[in-house]
Amino acid sequence: MDYRLFVLNSAGKFADVEEWDCASDEEALERAAHSRHAFGAELWQGKRHLSTFAGPITAAAGDRAA
Repeated sequence: MDYRLFVLNSAGKFADVEEWDCASDEEALERAAHSRHAFGAELWQGKRHLSTFAGPITAAAGDRAA
């Protein structure tokens, strides 16, 4: 199945996308959980939202650092 991990920027908007072919939701969720992105990411399979992953930097902290 095709999955997309949408990487978020400091404003919480989609900044990039990673496209994956995974055999199951569990495989995609595991892979996404091990991906590291500063401001977080959202995992989607088609129009279906699977999960949101928080990044180590919050949007407010990222704005102060800029």
